[in-house]
Amino acid sequence: MNFPFRKILIYGLGLMGASLSLALKKKQAGAEVTGIVSSEESKKKGISLGSADHLLTSVEFQNAPNWNSYDLIVFGVPVDTTIELIRTLPKNFSGYMTDMGSTKRDIISAVDSALTHGFKVEPKLYEDTSIESIDDSDIQSGKNTVSLSGHRYVSSHPMCGSEESGLEFANADLYENRLCILTRPKDALPDAYSKLESFWRFLGMETIEIPALEHDRILSYVSHAPHLISSIMTNWVWENECVQKFTEGSPLPLTGGGFRDMTRIAGSNPKMWAPIFSSNRDEIYKSLQEFRKHLDGIISELDPQKPLDPDHWKSFMEKARVDRDGILKHNNGPKKS
Repeated sequence: MNFPFRKILIYGLGLMGASLSLALKKKQAGAEVTGIVSSEESKKKGISLGSADHLLTSVEFQNAPNWNSYDLIVFGVPVDTTIELIRTLPKNFSGYMTDMGSTKRDIISAVDSALTHGFKVEPKLYEDTSIESIDDSDIQSGKNTVSLSGHRYVSSHPMCGSEESGLEFANADLYENRLCILTRPKDALPDAYSKLESFWRFLGMETIEIPALEHDRILSYVSHAPHLISSIMTNWVWENECVQKFTEGSPLPLTGGGFRDMTRIAGSNPKMWAPIFSSNRDEIYKSLQEFRKHLDGIISELDPQKPLDPDHWKSFMEKARVDRDGILKHNNGPKKS
């Protein structure tokens, strides 16, 4: 597969951004990658680790922004910062743009507002050419295409990551055999989706297109609410005096693998997750309301004043096992055709 980009800006060289840069290098994309970091300390660390071909602090870049020097911009910063940056993009930027944000409605809304008119392509008009058939080479050459305006922003959500944060935890294989969700704004040019899809596939990812509303609804169930539940579980356990007393006196943790697995994501980066909870607040609220109904049902079944039915728990656990298999149906990797 030919790699479609030559100069890439990764704005935000944390775990995801630095892993992306290393993956591009490992896959021999042949692209020149510039990474934007938050501080001089991170810049020094990134240089020592070889995190990108060029590194700049956000202050250095903002003092002399050169967006138009790149043919692909990837935002690897929290959702709220991504939205702020979208609003600063030049109106005439003709390159490709994406993000790696965990929510989509606010990002797509910002794109629709800031990049509505985008840049305009005024090639020769052919009446028998449909917009859907236009590709990037047509737009660049002005051959056999139509007059149109728009932008090349398609939002992305690579479904991978770690509870760790920072470029020092970067992993060149982070994106391999994982799923990337793509969300298309209304004014994205026809070639934008195909180019961004090719980009992620080059890195070894599978792709699926999901609209913004459905994306945020799904993620509230499979990611956002579970993060909150994991944090609640951690606080709930540690606030128990008996647990604290004997944990402090024990040579090893009192917990088994189950507690560790269920609370691993409670250690995630608060700076990244606080904007996610804010951005997807309504969908998380609704999913947690449903979760509470399930929890209330379990509490009711465990009421000491009621008779306990062993068969109920067998069927309950069996359903959970079957449902989990359904959710994780591709857990061993995508099916090969």
